[in-house]
Amino acid sequence: MAVDFEKYLYSTGTHYISNSGKDEHSGTKGGAAGDQTGHEWALKKWYNRPWTVVLRYPDQAVALKIAELGIAAALNDKIGYDQGQRTTYWKQLKAANYNPSAIKTACEEDCTAGVSANVRAAGYIFGIKALQSVPICSSRNMRAQFTRAGFKALTASKYLTGGKHLMPGDILLYESHHAATNITLGSAVKAEWHPGAAPAPQPPANAVRITGGTVNVRTGPGTNNAIVGVAKKGEVYPVISTDGGWHLIDFKGASGWVSGKYAEEVSF
Repeated sequence: MAVDFEKYLYSTGTHYISNSGKDEHSGTKGGAAGDQTGHEWALKKWYNRPWTVVLRYPDQAVALKIAELGIAAALNDKIGYDQGQRTTYWKQLKAANYNPSAIKTACEEDCTAGVSANVRAAGYIFGIKALQSVPICSSRNMRAQFTRAGFKALTASKYLTGGKHLMPGDILLYESHHAATNITLGSAVKAEWHPGAAPAPQPPANAVRITGGTVNVRTGPGTNNAIVGVAKKGEVYPVISTDGGWHLIDFKGASGWVSGKYAEEVSF
């Protein structure tokens, strides 16, 4: 799914945020996986929830990617809202190599789980360990967790009461209630926006060699994930990323996860 990011990032009409808040029944739990209405996770005009803090990542290239992930997720109707299944979006995002547009399996998030997953994904895309370590937050602990990972907390009224001073990738937080991602560049900060080149990633191992006899390749980093194939001892595969002792590998033209217990890092 091709996405015209600039249409939303640099809109001169509507000021967009990436927002989710209810399922297809206007509730919080029990709906079908995926976005049944097109509004469970959607791009909406900025509104005052009210917000209590804006969380801004200082590297604008990373912030831009967080905004782009928010756009892509909102436009993919395979991603819906359900507090009871809020971590399934992160599972599918990892399996899709951190590209929300590539998610084909219906999944769910809630407002803070979706934001947290996208911030984590930016961490893996750019090799930033502090962002990779961000948990799937609640609105109660998001400020603490995000500032620990390098975000700045902005509480002046100009950031909380309108979009003019907001930048792409800013996280809008109403503590103990709601979170969303700002998308559109505010008119008052255009001169300050210079995302430039992405930071150089901290690459994982070039490749891994399978050391087990036969090793299951899975859809996610954990033995509870589905098996997509089998890698054999001595085979070498390029590594895309790592997560908690597991390697996401380029597996015969697709991608899949193998445990580091059965794979040694090698140059490729």
